[in-house]
Amino acid sequence: MGLFDFFKRDNKKETPPQAKPHNDQFTEISKYKEYVVCFVSMQQQGNYAPIAAYENNDGDIIGFLYINSDESYSLSAGEAVKRMQVRFESRLAAKEIKSYIVFYHSQYQNDDNHAIAVNDDELKAITMIYHFESGNKGKIALPYRFESDHINYGGFSLFSKEENDEIFGAQRENGKDYFQDREEIKAPTGQNAAGIQVTKSNTLDMANAWCGIFGFENYRNGEGRSMLTEHFGFMLSKGYGITRDKVTIANLAYEDVAIKALIYDENPIAAVPVVKSEYAIDVHNKGIIEWENFENMLALVTGTGRDTFGITYLATDYAEHRERYHTERNLNIIISGIVFVLDVSNVHEQEGEVKYSEDFTAYMPSNDLPNYGCFDFIGEVEDYKETSLLENGLLNGYLLKVRLITNPDVTDFFTIDMYVTRENMRFDTIEKGMKVSGMFQMQGRIKA
Repeated sequence: MGLFDFFKRDNKKETPPQAKPHNDQFTEISKYKEYVVCFVSMQQQGNYAPIAAYENNDGDIIGFLYINSDESYSLSAGEAVKRMQVRFESRLAAKEIKSYIVFYHSQYQNDDNHAIAVNDDELKAITMIYHFESGNKGKIALPYRFESDHINYGGFSLFSKEENDEIFGAQRENGKDYFQDREEIKAPTGQNAAGIQVTKSNTLDMANAWCGIFGFENYRNGEGRSMLTEHFGFMLSKGYGITRDKVTIANLAYEDVAIKALIYDENPIAAVPVVKSEYAIDVHNKGIIEWENFENMLALVTGTGRDTFGITYLATDYAEHRERYHTERNLNIIISGIVFVLDVSNVHEQEGEVKYSEDFTAYMPSNDLPNYGCFDFIGEVEDYKETSLLENGLLNGYLLKVRLITNPDVTDFFTIDMYVTRENMRFDTIEKGMKVSGMFQMQGRIKA
């Protein structure tokens, strides 16, 4: 039995009468039947990325896909499909290949609409763009419906039941790599006139930051998101001022944390939590990771603090001061943080050859969230206070003053204010002088 023996066909409901195509069309397209099965399997595993396959001059069918070098940048489905078409049309014209097919998810509903599906509610079919050396070219679609816990595929309407059965009965070889041809997608990057390396990102978001404010469980179960949406609307209703072309800012300030709403061209783009602090250091900025998916209003900035230690921070004032970040290498930056995990440090209790002094503190880039300005740390709590935010003090936590680098010659060499919500703490009582460990997201803004 084939992998998709649940395949069903419902011509009466879904398929308008059409003339049966010449058998050569089925013969050509059926060469790619293993990739039809492969693409359907990808969908069932939750992978909706476009793929392609092509026929070499020796008759071998080769799979192709784009892979991301990291999670910070990826091609949209539309861009991927466009690039694949250009790539294989060129190769076909040069007679380097005999045919190709590009697979993607579309809005097709037994009509001529093969537009790429962007949103979940647009997912209606698998469309295949094909072109053969015989001159046969066009688009063909496999409609589907989501039904409870499975997907019902309606079949290629231009093919008979027997032809559809042959395609869906294709067996894939165990252990075979079906994507022998791959191209790595790297984030666009370049050096600007000020000598700052500017890299683009289009996949990062603020979800982790808000999990740090509301607590991961609270935010993920929807309660935190609902409160954030409510307060976002409240901020917009209070009015706001234009800061630069098409960019407007709304602020909702609490005692120790503020919420900043970013609006671009009258469309809400993002809400950003800002931990209040007056602790500032001189920073030599070296790189910017600019978030295209937020209209370039958010960015991570990398640099060197006090000409000594490396930092990467979410620039919470990037929408207001983008030009300064792109033109000024040296800035006085207020540094603070949002704690994602806080625990009591047991570094002095660990066995082994490495022994740490009593005043040992340190921080290093997080392996879990390397693209968000997050750091694992061991620090000392020099001071703390209880604090609350949101209307009626609905959210409670602590503002901690944590020493991250110990320098016997310089007080507060790198001691920053961090906000932690109680939900993200793995212990009950905070005390001055205690050693803590965990992970935080660093944020910064230019000191006025």
